[in-house]
Amino acid sequence: MSLHPNNPHQGRYDFTRLCRHYPALQAFVITTAAGDSSIDFSQASAVQALNAAILASDYQVTFWQLPPGYLCPPIPGRADYLHYAADLVAELTGVAKAQGKQFRLLDLGCGANCIYPILASRSFGWRAVGSDIDNTALKVAGAIVKANANLKGLIELRLQPKATELLFGIIQPGEYYDISVCNPPFYASAAEAAAANQQKWQKLGKADHGRNFAGTANELWCEGGELAFIKKLIADSSLFASQVGWFSSLVSQQKHLPALVAQLRRLAVAEVRQIKMQHGQKTSTILAWRFTPTT
Repeated sequence: MSLHPNNPHQGRYDFTRLCRHYPALQAFVITTAAGDSSIDFSQASAVQALNAAILASDYQVTFWQLPPGYLCPPIPGRADYLHYAADLVAELTGVAKAQGKQFRLLDLGCGANCIYPILASRSFGWRAVGSDIDNTALKVAGAIVKANANLKGLIELRLQPKATELLFGIIQPGEYYDISVCNPPFYASAAEAAAANQQKWQKLGKADHGRNFAGTANELWCEGGELAFIKKLIADSSLFASQVGWFSSLVSQQKHLPALVAQLRRLAVAEVRQIKMQHGQKTSTILAWRFTPTT
């Protein structure tokens, strides 16, 4: 299984090109035992520099910086999600390609990185609303949007005032979104998140602990983990059925899919899609559902 055919991040990173667009990356480039250029993916600053270089070279987003400890997402995988999302929107709206600011995306939990709204606006020209419960994250995301003129007027950020809510307080009366996307907190507790991180660290061949992709508590875990989070999203989605074309969420643990699909069937949704994505050794699924009929 490979990346979506429209995903620009196929194959190995071209570090020569990336460094040309973002010279600060050069300080982190190393030569592997096989003689290839790479970075030390266990080093958070190196991963952030790589992301900044990708955004500068492929999306013309020239300022992108995160404070220490905030989630630094792998861009190729995030782009993959959005290209599949664009396929769903095109199919539902009956267009050959979902391109332009008439299309709207809702990102539930955009974080400080604001990556889905940025990629959606730069890849497809969509307008996007990003929500989060972390006011500091939204301030950082807002600084990124303000610093890049090509994002102006396309991205709006909203604070979710109630930490237990997802859609309520964000979707306003009369609004319509073509699709909602979400990277839910995967873990059920801080201890579970720490244990998973330790395993990742060991796979990178590092004896010490650390977080190369980082992540705050809100980004990594919530009570009940991703299963409880997505169940809440599904339950609430039925109350906004006419205001969102496709609802969707990333599902990291495949064992959760049967229960989630069963819940959707009980809601009598019009359609459920399960889209598998493979990024390296990691398999994840986009779970998408809609209440509205196709045009």
